[in-house]
Amino acid sequence: MDLVVGALVNVEFGFAASDLESCTPEDVCALVLRVRERGGSITFHGPFWDLNMGSVDPAIREVVRSRLDSLFRLIEKVLPERVVLHTGFDPRHHDGHRGEWIEHGLATLEPFVRRAERLGVTLVLENVFEEGPELHRELLERMQSPWLGFCLDVGHQHAFSKTALDKWLEATWPYLKEVHLHDNDGSCDAHLPVGAATIDFDLLFEFFIARGISPLLTLEPHTVEHLYETLAGLARLSSFNNFLGSRRENG
Repeated sequence: MDLVVGALVNVEFGFAASDLESCTPEDVCALVLRVRERGGSITFHGPFWDLNMGSVDPAIREVVRSRLDSLFRLIEKVLPERVVLHTGFDPRHHDGHRGEWIEHGLATLEPFVRRAERLGVTLVLENVFEEGPELHRELLERMQSPWLGFCLDVGHQHAFSKTALDKWLEATWPYLKEVHLHDNDGSCDAHLPVGAATIDFDLLFEFFIARGISPLLTLEPHTVEHLYETLAGLARLSSFNNFLGSRRENG
């Protein structure tokens, strides 16, 4: 927290199931206050381990609802700018009953989208093992809420997807509200610093400029050293600097 409060102004709080069971709203609010007193913004990342919104097992879906309900009790206290959720869809297991999965997933998600609408808090669905953007696109189109959007994790896309980055961007940009930035060589989700491997970040930022969009950017280093290396890697990208310039011009 000393690093977060002293050097960074914005932070995404991630919650595992154990955090939701052990932390009180007062604990979380105290941490959030330290960031906000320094002018920082807050986003949340919901729990995701073993959680599957569209599971064919109703007991599993009930666990997902319980975890999200616990998260939303914190959301109601803090009102973060954004909340990131995973779908839990894995094509290795779920492709054979994709239609059923989508129906269950929408039923699980819908009451939490409505709660987010009432609170004025944006939810975003992040890609992980999905091989292409079609599942997210269908969920977003069918839910039709301005308070539900897409979070593109470029590391996950590069490591797990069979669809190129430009195709993901073209399919999801109308819903794109957040992007997670880290790098890898395509073999695994290594969470390396930006510029340390093979993700085409120039393509990413040039696309943002061309479309005139400005999603929230979240850095996901796994070490303090990688944080500073990521900042340096971004600073070396002319496309990123051009993107920042376009944001300033557009206010």
